[in-house]
Amino acid sequence: MNKDKKLFHLHLEDGYGNAKTLICRLINGSVRYTFYTGTTDSGIGLCLSNIQFYKYTFVGGQKHLHWDRNLSLPVENLDGETEGEFKNRVLSMLDNSTSKVIKDINTKVAFAKEEETE
Repeated sequence: MNKDKKLFHLHLEDGYGNAKTLICRLINGSVRYTFYTGTTDSGIGLCLSNIQFYKYTFVGGQKHLHWDRNLSLPVENLDGETEGEFKNRVLSMLDNSTSKVIKDINTKVAFAKEEETE
């Protein structure tokens, strides 16, 4: 039985204003990402390494930016980490990346019950 759960769905934007979409799913116990251009599913697939991460260090009171080439989106949770904490960790990583979150799409879609007609 295939167990598939969408953990989050994010609309991103790079420094040039290009729209991108990042979707994270939990499929049979494995974290899987889908990353593509645009905000519809007809976008062109992108490599996750297109998201580049950086960090700041302070030397002599001055702020210096350093690219962290060994950092990538997580594919497993930390010990005791909840689904919400995992998502927040990814969001925090994206805050220090070349792709900024512009919209967090609701993944808990529910419809009102329709009235039955006779």
